[in-house]
Order: sequence, then structure tokens, then C-alpha cells
Amino acid sequence: MSTPASHSSHPNAIGRRRFLGIAGSAGLVLPFTASSYARAAGANERVRVAIIGCGSRGRSLSKLLTGRKDAQIVAICDADSKHMDNFAGQLAKAGTSSVAKIQDYRELLKRDDIDAVIIATPNHWHTLQAIDAMKAGKAVYVEKPVSHSPWEGWQLAAAAKKYKGVIQAGFQNRSDPGPQNGIGMVQSGGLGKILRVHSCCFRNRKSIGKRKDPLKAPESVDYNLWLGPAADEKMFRPQFHYDWHWIWNTGDGDMGNQAPHELDMVNWLLGNNALPQEIVGFGGRFGWNDAGETPNLHTAWYEHNGIPVTLEVNDLCLSPKRNSPSIRDGVRVGIVVHCENGILKGGRGGMTAYKLDGKTRIERFPGDGGRNHMPNFLEAVRAGHSKNVAAPIEAAVVSSAMAHLANLSYRAGKPVKIEEIEKTISGNAVLETILKDQSKQLSDWEIAQPSYQLGSVVRHNPSTRAITGEGIKPAWIRPAGRGEFVIPEIKS
Repeated sequence: MSTPASHSSHPNAIGRRRFLGIAGSAGLVLPFTASSYARAAGANERVRVAIIGCGSRGRSLSKLLTGRKDAQIVAICDADSKHMDNFAGQLAKAGTSSVAKIQDYRELLKRDDIDAVIIATPNHWHTLQAIDAMKAGKAVYVEKPVSHSPWEGWQLAAAAKKYKGVIQAGFQNRSDPGPQNGIGMVQSGGLGKILRVHSCCFRNRKSIGKRKDPLKAPESVDYNLWLGPAADEKMFRPQFHYDWHWIWNTGDGDMGNQAPHELDMVNWLLGNNALPQEIVGFGGRFGWNDAGETPNLHTAWYEHNGIPVTLEVNDLCLSPKRNSPSIRDGVRVGIVVHCENGILKGGRGGMTAYKLDGKTRIERFPGDGGRNHMPNFLEAVRAGHSKNVAAPIEAAVVSSAMAHLANLSYRAGKPVKIEEIEKTISGNAVLETILKDQSKQLSDWEIAQPSYQLGSVVRHNPSTRAITGEGIKPAWIRPAGRGEFVIPEIKS
């Protein structure tokens, strides 16, 4: 962040000392330093960690622990034994050897040589494994989204309160000084009143393909353990791992995969309780005749205390001949906050405040990708409480539920022609621009008359937590679970 003198000519700039005071009063968690971490607990005490989920995300998170003197990976766990074997080999090459390989996470939780678990499994497993881990007395780091349905999230928050467990959500933006300082500037009034917020998630994904015959799990997979609380449905995707993201039974599309990071910044910006009381959207899965169920174009909108919020997800490249993602107001993945006196843009890695023209820079807030997020968790484990975690589970539950409500609207919707979408959004300039841009994009895909899904209006009562909307199935809000894998109802 620049010094006060460097922007003294701008009336909306705030000095570092003033911002630090604002950040503290607003409850923002500023980056931990090595010295503050050492003071919090003895440097020779190691946090013994187990990683549940040995796919790409689990392997990525392990790199934040290898080589640290204050933490040690002692066990890994995955329903796929081949995943575990490959992961153990990678850890050995990185200097971490002799890790225990345990296929059933319930057996892992019985061990007394584990202080904390990192949960990086498919979405449908997050809540049950986190609750079971806290019940077993383990500290928990759970990846986003922290739940696979709204009801699951509420049980997770209730469990954290009941077991008084240490828990950190994998919303790494909360530990990045870029969003910390950028959002802090807006919250302090540095750009004036917030007028509207736009969450952007533009990826460049490919079709996952489709099989004629149902896919069988690889022989190295204990399918019962992999499936867990999810329903036992036939799979027609060619690839077993990762592409579960695009199937409702186990995933949440990119609205619940990448976008939760951006939705969390929206929630954070608006006060950590920004769960929509009414939300609606439109979208579709265009251009790919595959086994995927979730939309690759998905737009939803709502208001929070009179502030219009737009959630935009676009996984479809611009055209088959132009292999590049879309972009919104100069942002591909992040948020755009329009205020009375300026615009804040960006997300993980850095944010920038601009004048109203969107081009003249007021202040740049450099980021570091949230590199202090794991140290923040380890410090909480050593302190024995979650008072100072950067991503509190209560806020993470709300951020995840924002994605779920948007998905509920889409799933409960009905197919319509684009004219019906135009009628629905008439007068909303932001949504009209999105639809216009998508029309051009789909035309380049040679989809001249796209059939959209117009979402049902989903309503959430914050007092009773009741979620209503035409076409919504109760199991989408509260999954039944399966056999021995049922998420408990926890009275808060």
C-alpha cells in the first residue's frame, strides 16, 4: 500500500495509520508476521497435520506445510489408494517421508498423533468430515465451499459452536493484503457510498465429454467411501476425478467452485451477513453436449440493504475459434465495486481503486495471494481457539450459501427463449449488458436461438432459515445422506 504522501492530492485516499485503525475496528485480520507468530507459541512445537483428500487441491495445500518447522504432515487420506500412493511419493521427494496412508477418514480421526486435519475432498464431503473431525477433537481447515447445501452449512456452524473447535475456511482472500486493504478502504468510506457490486468468475473450461455406458470407479477407489453422503447415481462422464464438480450430486458448478472466493469478498464487503433474502438468475450449459449438469453461463442477482449485487459466472470461451475467456470491467476473476466517488476492482493478488472513469488510478493495493492463510490457521491451532482466524466459519457458511441459493434458483427454473429473459431483466442495465455480451458469444458458437433456463425466485427468511421457491426440491436444501454417512442435525 502506498504511503499517505503519495496520494495526498486525492480526497479519497486514506493513509496507512488511519487504515490500520479502521481495519482493527472493523475486525479485519491483517497479515501475521514471523515475529508475531513466534510470540504466539513456542517455535519448537509442531502442529501435526493430516490431509484428507489427495487430489490437486490437497497436494497444493501440502506445499504450504512442507519445509515448515512449526508443522508436520503425519498422515494422508483418500478413498483412492492410487491417489494416496502418488501423493506420498511427491511428499517424499519434497522431504516429507514416513506419512501414514489411511483410506477411511474415520480411522484417521481416531489417531492421537494428529492435531489438525485439512479437508480437500469433493464438495459433498466437506461438512460431514469437518463435523466428525471437530467431534474427534481435531482442528479443521476446510476448503470452499464449506458445505454442499444451505442446511449443511448451518449444521457446520452449529458444530463449531458446540465442540468449540478450531476451524478455518479455505477462503484465502481473507489473508491477502490486497483485498484486506481494498475492501477496508471502501468500508471506511474512502470511495463514498457503495452503489452496486459485481462478482466476476470467468474461466476458460472445456467440455467434459459423455459416455454411452455408465462409468465405473477405478479399482483403486473404495467407491462407498468416495460417495459417502451423496446419492448412488449412475455417472456418464468419462473422467472419474475432478469432473464431479459439474454434477449436482457431488458438486456445485463454478458458482460453488471458483466463484465462492469472489462471493466471499462480496459477503465480507457488505458485513459478513450478506445472504440474499431473495435471489433469481438465468443461465444454461451451452456449446457442450456432454455429461455435465451445471451451467457454464450463470448469472444471478439480488439486493443487500438496497445495494444491487450481480453474480456472473462464465466458463465458456469466447468462441471455438477464439480460445480466450470473457472479461467484465477489466476483471476476469474478482469483484467490481461501484461507489459514489470511485470504483474498486480486483481480488486475490491485488486490488485497485479508480476514479469514476474506471481508468485513472487512485490507489493500488498489492496482494500476495493469501500466503499467510495457512500460518494463520496454524497459529489458531496452537492458540487453541478460532478467535483470530482470517476466515471465520460463520462468514464462510454464508458465503457458501450465497452460491447454493443461486444454484437453487437455476435448478428450480424452467427453459425459456431469450425473449423471456429480456423481458425479465428489462430496465436493469447491468443484466442487459451481460445478456447482450452472451448473445454475441453464443452467436460466435453458432448458437443463434439459445434456450436459457430462467431461475425460480428463491426466498430466504433469515429469522426462520426457511428457503422457499417454486420448483425447489427439499433434498436440494437438506440432502438425506446415505447409509452410514448422514450429516447430524445439531441444535445451535
